[in-house]
Amino acid sequence: MGEEELTGTAKKIYYYLLKQRKPAGIRKIQKDLNLSSPSIVSYHIRKLMEEGLVKEVENGYVVAKVIVEDYVKFKNTIIPRSLFLASFFLTSLVILIYLIFYHPFSAEIFSLIIISIATGTTIYDVIKKYRKLKSL
Repeated sequence: MGEEELTGTAKKIYYYLLKQRKPAGIRKIQKDLNLSSPSIVSYHIRKLMEEGLVKEVENGYVVAKVIVEDYVKFKNTIIPRSLFLASFFLTSLVILIYLIFYHPFSAEIFSLIIISIATGTTIYDVIKKYRKLKSL
């Protein structure tokens, strides 16, 4: 089961558990997600466990397998991986504008380096995703 196959309540529960620092019990999940009954949580937890995505531990349930591929978990927050690229390019743009006005020759070299990094990163990502598709 992949991220795109998780829907509705199961997806909410999975993401909730992914963000937690410690195990969460059925009633805590129900309360925090404002779900109507513990049996709904139990049903979806059982399905997630069958798929190997969630496991039971001493004090509740935790994520057993992370399937959010284009995201990075930072502390208790799930951040799109593209945020890192966006911040890299925004910072590069600011530096490039500065260089154009104060060091024109350096701006050309800087541009070449940034374009090389972007090209290499994109090619690597395409190859990785293509290999994953072939393995399915």
